[in-house]
Amino acid sequence: MTDLAVIPGPEPGATPLPRRRGALADEVVSYIRGQILAGAWKPGTKIDQEAVAEALQVSRSPIREALVILGQEGLLEVIPRRGAVVADLTPEDIVDHYELFGVVAGRAAAMAATTLDEEEIEQLRAIHDRFVDGTDDDLSALNWAFHRIINRSAPRRTRWLLRLLERSVPADYYEFTDGWNAQAVGHHAAILEAIVSRDADQARRRMEHHLHESGMAAVAHLQRQGFWAS
Repeated sequence: MTDLAVIPGPEPGATPLPRRRGALADEVVSYIRGQILAGAWKPGTKIDQEAVAEALQVSRSPIREALVILGQEGLLEVIPRRGAVVADLTPEDIVDHYELFGVVAGRAAAMAATTLDEEEIEQLRAIHDRFVDGTDDDLSALNWAFHRIINRSAPRRTRWLLRLLERSVPADYYEFTDGWNAQAVGHHAAILEAIVSRDADQARRRMEHHLHESGMAAVAHLQRQGFWAS
């Protein structure tokens, strides 16, 4: 996660670059994962590959690759020669995933408390202040930037694992989880306070708590969506 820079697009009139096959599969993975974790596709729902292909304007090949990846994540049950259905996820499965994320993110936060320099801490404060102000439309981008500064403190392999875990939760969390932005403000303030105080243990615990509560909020959202029929 880096500063909120805008990546320039192609010049007007330029020929669009072709979408790479691997990037196409990632796009399909993000789309299907988002549909599941936002509660739109419930356990037992069969993945309509033709509908996905039409929605994303892709061929069946990257869809098949995406189904394998999501099967490995546990979000889908892939049935040979029959396609895939949304797995029978439980609330505990959802919370467990966020708590695992929290363990790794907590490690990064502990490192940030002892290694961030004053300029980086000021960047963290500035992002948090924009979050508190609440006038920025893209809260997800601010959240991404806040965590990126912290995650940069971690070693290369830990950052790699964090990127994997980060991609496996909805990117637009603040758009569908009612009231979560207000809770996140408090969590981020507590994490920032621990980092400023150079208290690595508190930073770790507060980050773990933040991700645990994120998981609980995700479960509450899915319950409101009727994700679990009972």
